[in-house]
Amino acid sequence: MRDPWFPIALMLIVLLGAWLGIFGPASDGFTKSLQGWQTLIAAVVAVVAVIVAFKNTDRSLAHAERLEANRRRRKHAAVRAVLPLALSQVIAYAEQSARALNDLIRKCEGETLPAGVVAESLVEPLPSETLKSLADFIEYTDTTTVEVLESTVAWIQIFDSRMRALVQHNNDPAKTWVVVRTEIEGLIVDAATIYAGVASAFDYARRRRAQMPSELLWDAVIGALRNMRLWDDEHPRVHQIVEGRRSRSVGPFERLRT
Repeated sequence: MRDPWFPIALMLIVLLGAWLGIFGPASDGFTKSLQGWQTLIAAVVAVVAVIVAFKNTDRSLAHAERLEANRRRRKHAAVRAVLPLALSQVIAYAEQSARALNDLIRKCEGETLPAGVVAESLVEPLPSETLKSLADFIEYTDTTTVEVLESTVAWIQIFDSRMRALVQHNNDPAKTWVVVRTEIEGLIVDAATIYAGVASAFDYARRRRAQMPSELLWDAVIGALRNMRLWDDEHPRVHQIVEGRRSRSVGPFERLRT
């Protein structure tokens, strides 16, 4: 868009040319009288130049902000479109991890897991593109809270670290570590927490809701356990762990904020 001061400057130039064409060069007396106003004229010109520069800069910044806002909207639309696929992959990861952990419980002898029975394949990290999709969605979402999904991504990393520690401890050549059944059951609850965290984002990802949930409650974790067919009567100890954690916090991610 052309600067609004441009026509004014152009008009002044035209008027000056007309003046010189009609009346000729200014007289010496008139020129001398202008010298007394030289400082003021210079100041006025400088102020006008600053105003013009400020308006141009302000206009450029506003244009850049509009372009950036439009770019972020398009990026958000793109990552939201592929979000259901990423969420499904995380749910499959959580279910598979819970099943593998449940198999380990069956191998326990009393309250402990025999040494050397945990395979390296227990830890199956999520594909990097899945985590990137989640990270992009978190970065480019400006109109709704993403705290639950952000906490879920953090919990995935914590869970991965705990699973790797379980493999390492159970295969420790010195046998200085003992893996207890309660530890495995706690990891099943962690897997259900991941399941519940990503499941809470499905309605927004599928455009059924305009907002994401602002918190994750323990009832959602109980629902995730049941969705994974880990029923209350068949796995009472796992559900007791959830109830124990419920007595200490409103939701599973409360610990991440303390």
